[in-house]
Amino acid sequence: MQRLVLMLLCAATCNAFGQGNTLYQVNLVKPKPGMTSAFEAGWKTHRDKFHNNDDKRTVYEITSGADDGAFIIVEGPFSYSDMDKEKSNTKEHGLDLEKNFSPKIEPNSQNALFRWADTLSYNGDAKADKFLVTVTQVKDGKMGEYLGEIKRNAIISASLKSPFSYNVLVKQQAGSSPMLVTIRNLKDGFKELEANYFNLPQNGFRDEYVKQYGQDAWDKRQKLLVDDVVSREQHFEKLRRDLSSK
Repeated sequence: MQRLVLMLLCAATCNAFGQGNTLYQVNLVKPKPGMTSAFEAGWKTHRDKFHNNDDKRTVYEITSGADDGAFIIVEGPFSYSDMDKEKSNTKEHGLDLEKNFSPKIEPNSQNALFRWADTLSYNGDAKADKFLVTVTQVKDGKMGEYLGEIKRNAIISASLKSPFSYNVLVKQQAGSSPMLVTIRNLKDGFKELEANYFNLPQNGFRDEYVKQYGQDAWDKRQKLLVDDVVSREQHFEKLRRDLSSK
């Protein structure tokens, strides 16, 4: 089920949160072969009917990895209490999806609910159109320990006044397969990934970590980030403003 979390390109939508509004419903869809243009046209028709007012969507495209060419459609942020509200056009909305959208996509579309984690993120409201996404599946029973270490990432980043920007989101109702996604917001584009783009001190993160928590904690961290993980994958994504709600 690792592929399920590849839909998590909601980094740019993490820019505005109300009280308790930290949830995102995300859907991964892939056009059938030769139908990408038809898919985009069908989605725009549906979007213009249903998602240009209060019920907005943000759309991203995966540009590398196993799901290269797939699209991510994101609803949110919202709260759990918002999920109790019934939408008056639910039936009409579903029928329109069947007509204009579903026939153009592969049948293995997926969806899931994620929570944005404020204390695990750093400079998360930075504006970006391109992203490096890291998807991590954690061993069952190890999520609390792992998230505690990820929280230290944000603390060290703040201490160093790091130029990076990233959001961390945690899959909800994950059962025995806990997952989180770290989304690095590439404010300057993919060129940020060039070696020494920011001219940062070598081993700066490690040195600050050891200063704050000690060498034993650093050694434990290095082991934990390997031993507590089932799998870790990365891919690129980009914001599709032309397909997102206006």
